[in-house]
Amino acid sequence: MISALPFRLLVTSYLLPFLSLAGYSQEEKEKAPAAAETQSKADPTLEQYFVANGAYNRKLYPVAIQQYQAFLKDQPEHAKADLARRGLALSHYASKQYKEASTPLATLLAKENLDPAISRERLVMMQGQCLLITNEKEKSKALYITEITNLKTPAYLNAALATISDVSFSSGAWDEVVQWTTKLTAAKPNKSRAARAYYQQGYSQYQLKAPQKAIEALAKIEALDADPVWTTRGLYLSGDCHNQLKNSAEAMQAFEKALPGLKGKDAIECRYRLGLTRFVLKQYEKSAEDLAAYLAAAVEGQHFAEAKLYLARTHLERGELEAAGEQLASLVSEEGKVAARSALWHARVYTRGDPADYDRASTILATATKEHGESSIINDLRFDFANALMARSKPDWEEALASLVLLSSEESFGQQGEVLSQISVCQQKLGKYEESLASNNKFLAEHLEHRLIAEARFIKAENLFLLGRLDEASKSYAEFLATHAEHPNQLAASFRQAQIHHASGRWAECLTTSAAIVAANPKGALYSQLPFMIGDSLFRQEKWEEAVEPLSEFLSTRITQTDDGISVTPGPNVDTAMIQLAVCHDRGGHKDKALAQLDVVVNKYPGQTSQLPLALAEQGRLAYENENLPLARTALEKFRELDASEDELFSKSAGKQRPRVDYYLGWVDALEGKHAAAASSFKAVVDTQSDHPLAPDAALQHGIALFNAGSLEESSKQFQAVLTGYDKHPKIARVIYHLGLSLARQKIFTEAAKQFQRISEEFGTSDFADHALYEWAWCERGSKRQDEAVKLYEVLLKDHSDSTLAPKVQGELAELNLDKSAQDKIITDLSTTLEKVKEASLREELRYQLASAHFKKGDYSSAAEQFDSLLEDYPESRFLASMHFQAGESQLQLKEIEKAQGHFTEAVGIKGSPQSLVESITMRLAETQALTGQHSEAAASYQTFLEKFPDSRWTRNAQFGFAFATENGGGAAAALLEYAKILEEPKTDLWTVRSRFQTGSCQVTLKKSDQAVIEFVKVEISYPQYPQWQAQAVVEIGKILLAQEKPQQAKERFEEVLSRFAKEQAATAAKDLIESMKVSDAN
Repeated sequence: MISALPFRLLVTSYLLPFLSLAGYSQEEKEKAPAAAETQSKADPTLEQYFVANGAYNRKLYPVAIQQYQAFLKDQPEHAKADLARRGLALSHYASKQYKEASTPLATLLAKENLDPAISRERLVMMQGQCLLITNEKEKSKALYITEITNLKTPAYLNAALATISDVSFSSGAWDEVVQWTTKLTAAKPNKSRAARAYYQQGYSQYQLKAPQKAIEALAKIEALDADPVWTTRGLYLSGDCHNQLKNSAEAMQAFEKALPGLKGKDAIECRYRLGLTRFVLKQYEKSAEDLAAYLAAAVEGQHFAEAKLYLARTHLERGELEAAGEQLASLVSEEGKVAARSALWHARVYTRGDPADYDRASTILATATKEHGESSIINDLRFDFANALMARSKPDWEEALASLVLLSSEESFGQQGEVLSQISVCQQKLGKYEESLASNNKFLAEHLEHRLIAEARFIKAENLFLLGRLDEASKSYAEFLATHAEHPNQLAASFRQAQIHHASGRWAECLTTSAAIVAANPKGALYSQLPFMIGDSLFRQEKWEEAVEPLSEFLSTRITQTDDGISVTPGPNVDTAMIQLAVCHDRGGHKDKALAQLDVVVNKYPGQTSQLPLALAEQGRLAYENENLPLARTALEKFRELDASEDELFSKSAGKQRPRVDYYLGWVDALEGKHAAAASSFKAVVDTQSDHPLAPDAALQHGIALFNAGSLEESSKQFQAVLTGYDKHPKIARVIYHLGLSLARQKIFTEAAKQFQRISEEFGTSDFADHALYEWAWCERGSKRQDEAVKLYEVLLKDHSDSTLAPKVQGELAELNLDKSAQDKIITDLSTTLEKVKEASLREELRYQLASAHFKKGDYSSAAEQFDSLLEDYPESRFLASMHFQAGESQLQLKEIEKAQGHFTEAVGIKGSPQSLVESITMRLAETQALTGQHSEAAASYQTFLEKFPDSRWTRNAQFGFAFATENGGGAAAALLEYAKILEEPKTDLWTVRSRFQTGSCQVTLKKSDQAVIEFVKVEISYPQYPQWQAQAVVEIGKILLAQEKPQQAKERFEEVLSRFAKEQAATAAKDLIESMKVSDAN
């Protein structure tokens, strides 16, 4: 955490103290001056030499230099030449002419043999000094190294070793420093020189990345009791070495000891390093004091930004998040050298909050990774960025993965294990399970001892689970559970095992595993499916009542009811659970609850659900079984509507339900009397899936619906197809029975009788054997085999005396007798039977037959009375229309026209009556309305008749009645058009004659006498088969002539009637007219 930065407090190379070379001449044993002179006299060449020596001894160095040079110039090979060279070197050295001194010294040192008076050690030391002074340090160092073995004087040896160490130190030759300072300290130098040497050695080891060796060398300084400056420097440097070795406590102690001895910038620097060290030791308050002191003293210091960063971090570590955030944000905005790290820690301010704000952190780090792509901590930024993206409120797994992939290529990043683990997580979250598994396996192979190994094993199992490789997943979860018994994901792994049991259909094992999980009362979204799994397992075991509680618990957090109604929160298995709960209620006999649940699925579930087809099918079925036909139809028709749409999800799930929907919709249609639609629905069941469990009954119901719709031939074919296609039909007797019915209604009596006979012979114990006998009897009646019918009726009455058909059979036996004109006997038999029968419906039918018998006998008064009584007693009777009609007929026969009209009016308004009856009723109503002068009403009724029954045998009656009512209602012109329609037909009948006659009548009304005469003449001459209308036509011609004041012609016409048509009613009218003409003439 603390960088190893070069110290400002470095030791530079010192020049060795100048050697005292002035005493060299005094130490030489020169001869006395007299001797010198004597010598001088004896050897005049030495004069200059001795003058030079004298000048040197008197510190007249310029003179000495001049004389030595002159001597050497003249006598370079003289025996005293080396001594002169030594003197010259000393004179230059004393004159601080070190470069000039170095030349003669080099000459002397180059010689192997010197004058015994000359000390080679001293020459070496002086030459070394000259080279140092003239900045030829390496030459000095090389000289000392070369001559080191020749230096015997301790002072010279120590000085040389010290110089070698200094020069090596100043050039950064750290290995050599260690070598020579080791020799120096072994030579037992003085305290100051030893302290200096240990410091240099420690510093060199520091530079050589050997902090422990550096500490060992520096530790020896304090014991020397040398100049305190060396102790301070040693402590200061050892503090940094301890930091390199992560010995922060020792580093802090070293800095604390060094600080009092430091001044100025060194003290400020030490305070900074002490602050960082204390930060590492988590002494954040003292660290903050040191860093604040540094910042106060070194406003422009090189560590100013770094100190601000760590000061901000002390706030963060002490939980002072606001202060830390403000300071770090400021550093980020300054864009200095610590901006990248400041952004890193600024983001961490938000990740350490309570609650953590990973959204804000990820925003900060997103900017930082873009702006500091070349930063040395870009990998840390990317790592934290990825983690923030993964942890924020809406994780961005893609971006996190991209950042982690970049990190994975940085081999120098020290958290590759974590990176690989997080990559696996992101891939899993993105649904890239194969890739996640590969990353996971790589982690397990490369980081087996990593602290995340348990998580890796769990994630591996998760990937296998999510890939659907359930057997492998189960083994991986088992390994995890066995290896990491205390891991927080133990419960989650157990839950996954329960899920695997559930997915594999091992319902009992799922329930056993789930029980232990429920006991732990787990929380969290992972376990939200637990109640469903339990409920579904119980459901699959058909434990309906037990499944209700867990399914209800599962749905309790997903279905809410407020004053605004019910709302559903969709999610995995919510729709399935809703359907299953409905089924459980149904199986438990709570159909209302089931319907209520299905209503929520159908009408409240938001969006699409694959369960909707089943929900609609079940809602339709249950509503049908509850006799709620409107709801059943709504549900089933909605199914069909959606199935026909482009809703792929619905259609994909609808296949299994289509036969059921068609089947129950067929029943709804049948119960509502929509037989054609019912037939279509039942047929669709078989067409869709002929081997469906409902198909055999659907095929039967198809035939029944066709029968009820009046498609008798088709129904017969269908019943025959059922017998062929389903030879083991569970309701084969009913199929045969209905085949017989359909044939009978087509009047194919012989074939029909065979079917009913088969019922009697093969299925005599069936619950409709009596009905088969009854229908068989009708077939015999239809074949005009009345005697055989009577026998069958008698068998029915004998073998099925308690049959509901017995009274009806008695009545029909009476009908058969009625057909033989045995009215009185029938009336007697029916009256006797009525005395015994108590059941209302049977009494009603028998009374109806009795009233009909009176009518057929011609006893209209009794018939009218009995029908009126029936109408009063049975106002809702299924015979109501027929009762009104026969009552009306009876009154009509009794000339009670208005009463008759009243019955026909009531009868025509009754819905559901047979068309043949409606036809008769409508005609009678029109006729009675005409008879009572209600011409417009009569016209309307005739018009209705013509529209409803265009092919009726009474069509011409109705056409004439309509025209006649129109004429009588004042519409002569309109009536002419209607009469013309009748006359246009080639047929000649009563209605032709009457239409021609009424055409003439209309022309009279329209005052078109000539046209009227023409029509009447046509009647007279064209229809001799209708004399009554011929006579009437001649009378009408006479009336026209009379009106035209042609009495003679008129009288002739009247007299013609009397002569030609004396027997017709018109003759009376003609006679009366003649008489009236006579009276008129008399007057």
